[in-house]
Amino acid sequence: MDNYFLKGLVFMKKTTTLMATSIFMGSLLFTACSDSDMNEEPTEEGTTSQESTNDNAQTNDQEEETIGENAGEDQMDLKVGDTAIMHSNISSFEFTLNSVEIVDEVDGEMSDLDAFVAASITIKNIGDEPIDAKENAGLFEYTANLDGSGFGDQAEYTEEYQGDAIEGELAPGEEVTGTALYTSYIEDENYIRVKAGTAGTGLINNAVFTLSEDELIK
Repeated sequence: MDNYFLKGLVFMKKTTTLMATSIFMGSLLFTACSDSDMNEEPTEEGTTSQESTNDNAQTNDQEEETIGENAGEDQMDLKVGDTAIMHSNISSFEFTLNSVEIVDEVDGEMSDLDAFVAASITIKNIGDEPIDAKENAGLFEYTANLDGSGFGDQAEYTEEYQGDAIEGELAPGEEVTGTALYTSYIEDENYIRVKAGTAGTGLINNAVFTLSEDELIK
């Protein structure tokens, strides 16, 4: 009877140990799962941080697509008197080339190149936010070679044209007319265009005004 009694005690001890071990392992597993759920913190409206990151990435992609859709069409065959409709990632405006003419001297000095070209330009804000007229007019340059470099507006740096330089903040619907002064070579065909480096970014549509030598010489 003593042997059976001892064997029974041993069996009960082993069984109790196994049950305790199982309960302990189960507690560890439950704790690990709880910690994992706690680390995935919810954001707005119960979304997880990973879901929020994915949503932000999708929003950025949609914004870039919207910019591309609103970039506008290229206008590559404009003439004096035409208006370029410009849309960039930060502004929408009209660039009208009213007239152009060669100027022999500015402030009593000759051009370092062939001549000065004075262009009457109107900038109109057709967007929903205020724009800087000078900044947007400055997106254009003069060149005698579409494959070569161009020359920017120098009116503000001269005494003769400084007072007529294109400048000022334009509210939606407002416009301003002023003079851009370029210096360059003069060829049979000459151009006022969106600066090559700017047009190449894809953040603004391109526009090119073609000017004959006869149009420049009055």
